[in-house]
Amino acid sequence: MCDTLYFAPGRLFGKNSDRNPAEPQTLVLVPKGETPEGPSLAFALSKPSWMTGGEMGINEAGVAMGNEAVFSKYKPAKDGVLGMEILRKALARERTAKEALEFICAFVETHDQGGNGAYKGSLYYDNSYLIADPNEAYVLETAGRRWAWRAAAPRDAISNCYCIQEDYKRLDVQTRKEIAPVNERAACSDEADPGRKGEKESFKAHVENPFYLRFSKAEIRRSHALSLLSELKAPKAQASSLTLPFFDILRSHGNFDPRARFFKNMESLCVHEGLLPPVSASTASMAVQYKGQSGAVLWFSGTSYPCISLYKPLLLAGGTFYPLWKAYSYVEGAEAATAYWQRFRDWTVRSKAGGPKCLDQAFKAARDQAQEALVLIADRAWESLSEKGDTVALSVLAQEAGAVVAGWEKDCGL
Repeated sequence: MCDTLYFAPGRLFGKNSDRNPAEPQTLVLVPKGETPEGPSLAFALSKPSWMTGGEMGINEAGVAMGNEAVFSKYKPAKDGVLGMEILRKALARERTAKEALEFICAFVETHDQGGNGAYKGSLYYDNSYLIADPNEAYVLETAGRRWAWRAAAPRDAISNCYCIQEDYKRLDVQTRKEIAPVNERAACSDEADPGRKGEKESFKAHVENPFYLRFSKAEIRRSHALSLLSELKAPKAQASSLTLPFFDILRSHGNFDPRARFFKNMESLCVHEGLLPPVSASTASMAVQYKGQSGAVLWFSGTSYPCISLYKPLLLAGGTFYPLWKAYSYVEGAEAATAYWQRFRDWTVRSKAGGPKCLDQAFKAARDQAQEALVLIADRAWESLSEKGDTVALSVLAQEAGAVVAGWEKDCGL
């Protein structure tokens, strides 16, 4: 189970990936390359260690995406394509959010979705996506070979439930015939055009299997995310002024008490391990802070439980990724990155950090102080790179960032 957020006034995008608590997830940098379909773009991808697909990422053109498992009335194919694989394909080839949207729509019309997306056991599902670039964002929901999309609201979120009702902009042809019939003689470029034979019906009601909502608590989490986003104020200056409050949303527990982890844990944006549904926890978190048209700062945890993690910075400028945290291996398949995730996981179990630790005021103060220091370093690095073209200064700032992370982890006993 997962949650993906978008905040247009602050040009921010983020996602918590909720999966099996024991499943490592790493952040990899995939370079440009050649594929059977042609040249591929460079991209950063947060991915479960055992598969090629990813939960969330951003490519060199600034297209950021997160996907969610959703459960429809159509049975997923056992040998179908995972949504995480579709996400990777879109990041590798498309330069705008609209192009990525159109690619996925075309792909699901011609390929069965499914495949086992579980680390242990089995889990088959359809997918929804929140897709953003520096200029716009979209919500796309799929059900088998059907799809619907709409423009994202200025403050928007998706979870493990369908949320597009009668507000879709476009539908696949078959679904249009069923819930948004039009006069075929009319020029109808989208579902809001005149020429309709009858009233539009809800895409959510038409395709969703409501049985899974009882366990996923997705509508509660989405409502909580939207409420927190509504409280964020539009920035008066740079979007970096809202980066820390945005992290706080991704770290939020809502009505969940981490000391009582088996109660209401699935209502939390930062999900802690519980019993039902089959063991789930936030195993990775990522945020994108767009910097005008020229790039972005990617923030990633590289660890589970964002409430007790630091977000580490990685710059995207001129189509190139510049890691500011060097004590990490960004190579796909790197054992060091998996070992780092596992070391943090062992610490959370050993120190019960997922419980009382995240509520300790001294711990939170130290975490926030370190996080603020990293945001300031990232701002200085962006200024040096984008305004002065100074890559030499990045080495010094990377050392500062590394010292902040290492110092905080040492104090935590990691």
